[in-house]
Amino acid sequence: MGTGVQFGSGLRMMREATPRQLPVSLPPVAGELLSSWISRHAAFYSVPPIIMLRHCLPAASSLRAPDLHLTDDQARRLSNMFAAESDVMPRMTFTNVARTSRRLTAARPLQSCQNCESATVELMPILRSQLLGWRITCPLCGDPFHDELPTPFRQYRSVALLGEKLLDAEAERGLRTGHRQPILHACFL
Repeated sequence: MGTGVQFGSGLRMMREATPRQLPVSLPPVAGELLSSWISRHAAFYSVPPIIMLRHCLPAASSLRAPDLHLTDDQARRLSNMFAAESDVMPRMTFTNVARTSRRLTAARPLQSCQNCESATVELMPILRSQLLGWRITCPLCGDPFHDELPTPFRQYRSVALLGEKLLDAEAERGLRTGHRQPILHACFL
């Protein structure tokens, strides 16, 4: 699929061939995780997600690997394959999330927004925000992930929202508002 064979001087040599662009490319959902987008393409083409990924990135070890560590070259290869802008790919990953904040990133979705879920999509996309452990509100619409906080925690909602903003600013944009990292404060909770 992604490897071509050349014969020259009697030796068999392998080289990385650029895979051809897919004939149909599904648009990403706002905030969608890269592995989710690849999985939706795999479902459309009736192949396992890891096969779709390895068609694009032959050296990929797992479907989650590009979500965590996406190189510029990998972003270019994926954007060529899926007919998308190369700057879209890193925004679909956790590459920009500060290393200290990655420990609060789940391996599978933990939460979802009832407002943003669409019943019209066959395979529900997984959004980046569903894996961010510090999120208590949907970054797309602002609604809480859970309708009601348990009674003992209701009084802390405004402080929790402030904490979410601090953690989000550090993790997503590398911004710090004080002399300590917000993620260190979260570790003590």
